[in-house]
Amino acid sequence: MNSNVLAPALQIRNSNCDSDLEAVVALMRELNYPTTINVMRERIEASENNPKLCTMVAELDGKVIGMVALNQVKSFARNETATQVSALIVAKEHRGQGIGKRLIRSAEEWGKKQGCQTLFLVSGNRIERAPAHAFYEHIGFEKIGYQFVRKLN
Repeated sequence: MNSNVLAPALQIRNSNCDSDLEAVVALMRELNYPTTINVMRERIEASENNPKLCTMVAELDGKVIGMVALNQVKSFARNETATQVSALIVAKEHRGQGIGKRLIRSAEEWGKKQGCQTLFLVSGNRIERAPAHAFYEHIGFEKIGYQFVRKLN
């Protein structure tokens, strides 16, 4: 008897505001990023209508379990265009399975198609972000510099 069992296939695809909105909001909230359905709808629609923005989701068995949001930026300091990862989230129960790595690979492919030479991200320095920082370094990101922020009131 042949016991060929098909494993579920992970699909990385561009997000669709109509079908992915609630899942993306849930992922954002899982990492304590405050958002609402309406705010996220605006962000996803913006990425669908702007060639310099992209939101992709990781889908397993019809369920969104991860996402990456990208932004193409032009540097004044260096003569290059870069892709910024503005959000990368994998659902807690699916971490450690290579999904984040696949999302980053898709981000790299998108960036190259946009003519970008660099992929970068900025991450908070909270202690609970330490596993994410270790992941970024594990997959080839180099930690350089500091982030300085000033509120505009």
